[in-house]
Amino acid sequence: MSRLLERIDRELAAADDAAARVRLLQDRAVALTRLGHSDESREALAAARAQPQDALPEWLALRFGYVEAIQTYFARRFADAAAQMREVLGRARDVGHAALVGECESALAIFLQREGDVRSTARYARAVLANAEATAESRYRAALALATLLQDASEHDAAERLYAEARTAVEQMGDDIAMASLLHRTACLQAAHVRQAAARGELDDTALRRAIGGLQTSIEFGAQIGEAPGRVLDELMLAEMFVLQRRFDEALTLYEANLALAERDGRLVEVTVALADRAHCLLRTGHPDAALAAARAAQARLDDATPAEIRAIVHGNLASILAELGRAEEAREHGALARIAWQATEHEQREARRLLAEATPTEAGR
Repeated sequence: MSRLLERIDRELAAADDAAARVRLLQDRAVALTRLGHSDESREALAAARAQPQDALPEWLALRFGYVEAIQTYFARRFADAAAQMREVLGRARDVGHAALVGECESALAIFLQREGDVRSTARYARAVLANAEATAESRYRAALALATLLQDASEHDAAERLYAEARTAVEQMGDDIAMASLLHRTACLQAAHVRQAAARGELDDTALRRAIGGLQTSIEFGAQIGEAPGRVLDELMLAEMFVLQRRFDEALTLYEANLALAERDGRLVEVTVALADRAHCLLRTGHPDAALAAARAAQARLDDATPAEIRAIVHGNLASILAELGRAEEAREHGALARIAWQATEHEQREARRLLAEATPTEAGR
């Protein structure tokens, strides 16, 4: 069991009034949701609702909706979760409970960062960081969401400062689930930027080793608390880093162990990248026909919604494989498509920087 759940259970055993038990059971439901234990999470929330409700403060009664929105999000009903959370946020503002406002805004920052809504994510996150009554958990989530945006926009120094702030909040919380999430997200982002540098011909061995170390730390820490969210993606990103180190057999082992799991979890973008890099591994280990088939399978997954970076990786790998097979004209075509896609990625980063500069906390959610 995670240390966070152990602490909540100890406090539950000592709680002597209904309001305290309700808050702790709500927290337990959220923690279980984050660990992927949806049935147990629903049981914890039902136990909270079974407590006497007459004397609950209005904000705590509203907080049931906050927990339900978290559960909806982890059930991968993302649009429904955002709508639920916005409703709770509006009511929390009406009753003037700043801490619950911060919880809702920080959750929305995470929700909308996933959806690529840079402006709204930044506004919600900055509002939380300006909220003197925001909890440590809320500050952690807000700092993490904003740091992710900054790193995606190549604002690395500002991102590093916010990652440090997020880590400080996690250490205050004593929340091993949050620490696992922080390690996972920072490691994957480091790896993603190493991948971009490699595509530009600017691969730095120190940055590559750092990314590998971060991913291994995340995997090891997650193993300590059980089935931590993000483990499969960590493994796939680690395989990508092994490809860059030409450790092709080790990368193939990781791909074989994790591709089906990632597909099952709905991680479509990461599966597309993994298929493309797996093709490269197959080529380098002497299986050119299988390599081309795998690369074509990755290409078949591309559509108008596929991020430019992913298109660049797929076309770049196809270009390399076709060149090795002596199909020079096709290789040139895919090489040109890869360059166009990388240019689109750089444009997206510039646009992200512009949106971040425009977003102000006073406009969040209004």
